[in-house]
Amino acid sequence: MTTEEWAELIQSGDRRSLSRAITLLESRKEEDRKQSSLLMSHVLGVRRGSQHASRPFGAMATNHEALRIGISGAPGVGKSTYIEALGMYLLSLGHKVAVLAIDPSSNISGGSILGDKTRMERLSVEKNAFIRPSPTGKTLGGVTHTTQSAIALCEWAGYSVVLIETVGVGQNEGAVANMVDCFVLLNQPGSGDELQGIKKGILEYADILLVNKHDGKTKELAEHTLAHLQSASHLYRHELKDYSAPCILVSAFESKGIEESWNQILGFIDHSKKLGFWKKRRNEQIIRWFKQLAEHYWVHQLWQNPNNIAKLSSLENKLRSEKINVIEAVDAFLPPWS
Repeated sequence: MTTEEWAELIQSGDRRSLSRAITLLESRKEEDRKQSSLLMSHVLGVRRGSQHASRPFGAMATNHEALRIGISGAPGVGKSTYIEALGMYLLSLGHKVAVLAIDPSSNISGGSILGDKTRMERLSVEKNAFIRPSPTGKTLGGVTHTTQSAIALCEWAGYSVVLIETVGVGQNEGAVANMVDCFVLLNQPGSGDELQGIKKGILEYADILLVNKHDGKTKELAEHTLAHLQSASHLYRHELKDYSAPCILVSAFESKGIEESWNQILGFIDHSKKLGFWKKRRNEQIIRWFKQLAEHYWVHQLWQNPNNIAKLSSLENKLRSEKINVIEAVDAFLPPWS
């Protein structure tokens, strides 16, 4: 099968071809990397040819644009339940929905631990939905170097909304916020007292703040948490002028507040487009995408080079025998930059 035929299958909605393409993106094998690079080059080349000449390489053509939504929150907050409820709602509106669930990796197998397909049983069987768990590997920040490429492939396949679920909340969560159009932060009832999961660095990235589990025994606690969030959110200035992240109560389990949260997401994106913020963010995403891929492939080639492998082995032996120290080993391994 040629690269063009493969791309056509993905564009026609063949989910197996899309899954295979993302698998190759994640592979460390050189042959897989070459195949995935050919596919991405073809897809982006076609898209570039179909868009206005003033738009930068890699920017989304109108007929391939999707809304990219990042969804994060501490473990146990109900991200997958919320995403499934949101996904089902979007399907009812006529959208095609892709979910890229960035899972923690097993240190032993290297594979995903959580397996979101098993946690989104209703959404996973829908013909217009695509769920892809991806292991984080050794990457910090909850995203991998392939996430942006996977988003582009999902858009090429015709998905109008791409939801990126990230692992937990940490200091590198900005990596997720910097590759989406809207970053949604889910909060646990009771987290308001200590502001757990919404430390300054995270709260500044949030475009929408949700308090989940507004139901049953946690309903009153969720309302209490919302009040704390509303107070805290005013302490930080959003990057977008004259915008303050709205705080919303939702019950993913009962599918309450889902429509309101989606309307708030659309409202933020519409506001950011009017102010030119959306275009600026998209252009910056392309630059980050380039740098991430360049760094990944550069490092990959560094470790694959036979001369470097031999040099590395020699330096490791010298370190073990204490003939040199770590700094001397690093200086000896680095190429002459001048």
